[in-house]
Amino acid sequence: MYRRVAITLSLLAGLACSTPTVSPLGAGPISPGANERIVVDHAYLIVDSSSSVESDFAAEKAMVQSFVGAMPDGTYQSGAVAFGGYDREGTSLAPFDRSKFRSAADDLSYLSEGTPIDRVIGEVGEELAGKKGRAAVVIFSDGEPTDPVGRSLDEQKVLDAAANLSKTYGGDVCIHTVQVGDSPGGAAFLKKLASTTSCGSSRTVGSIQNVAALQNFEREVFLGAAPRDVAAIGDDDRDGVLNNVDQCPGTPLAAKVDERGCWTVPGLNFAHDSAQIESQYEPELNDLVKVLNENPDLKVRIDGHTDSTGTNTYNEGLSQRRAKSVHDYLVKKGVPDERLTTRGFGEEKPAYPNDTPQNRRANRRTELTAIK
Repeated sequence: MYRRVAITLSLLAGLACSTPTVSPLGAGPISPGANERIVVDHAYLIVDSSSSVESDFAAEKAMVQSFVGAMPDGTYQSGAVAFGGYDREGTSLAPFDRSKFRSAADDLSYLSEGTPIDRVIGEVGEELAGKKGRAAVVIFSDGEPTDPVGRSLDEQKVLDAAANLSKTYGGDVCIHTVQVGDSPGGAAFLKKLASTTSCGSSRTVGSIQNVAALQNFEREVFLGAAPRDVAAIGDDDRDGVLNNVDQCPGTPLAAKVDERGCWTVPGLNFAHDSAQIESQYEPELNDLVKVLNENPDLKVRIDGHTDSTGTNTYNEGLSQRRAKSVHDYLVKKGVPDERLTTRGFGEEKPAYPNDTPQNRRANRRTELTAIK
């Protein structure tokens, strides 16, 4: 049975006093160039803290700290898990917050026991399952998987777990491996693991021991070419969705939009026949509060939606209750009521065809429209 510890600001307890320390590189955040953009929607760090990395753990920790320091500012979600044996400590997916992620890396510690990478990849896959976009999974490890108590493990189990992660995620998954230590067999295995994804890469800690090399690695992980036709077509509201395909033009700056360019509360999808906001979505709603606070003259309409289950009349009422739930949360957080209106569209405007359970859940949503 796993012992999982949920924490807010730190991944793990402090290092033992006898553990040597290695200073991080102090690299600053990378930024997209003129013809680049952030292409990652979800980033997950997997850190091997098992017995097999004990002698190299200080160098591994310093590299994780360096990596976090160079991650770009953006609207992507990030998560992390450190593992050793049956122990897991980490942070679940949430909007990238540099200060919290930096604190997590600073508090990283050695856990010992076995190296069950297959199980950890499976657990990360469960958290990413059903999400959409592009996911970067960065694995720091010596590349010598075992079961939780240290017995030898068939490497194919790890490769199968990686393949299943890619299968259940709604988009591209890129696995990037960083080898700790110098095991030739570990290096070969990590290259094989990275190659399970078409956009993956593999390297050693030693190959990124300077700021320039580290930042080049992170550009490979997080950045990609901007669409060549941006200048010609335009993106007037600067939400990352070109005018010719933007279904919701005029979104305010810093508003999070989906692939249609519509202002949404990312991930907030309601349970069947429910208007209750689950606590896990509160961070996304708090980000919405920030946008409204930064635009004090902005007024918005909160639009509620349902899937196609049920009658039109019932769904109109249900969608209105969903919009009202978001309205009430924002008011509770200090947004003036007079800046908010609500409207229920029922099943009238699906974002996706109501042909699968996943699409129906995605249609149980709220969107926001700036109004004058």
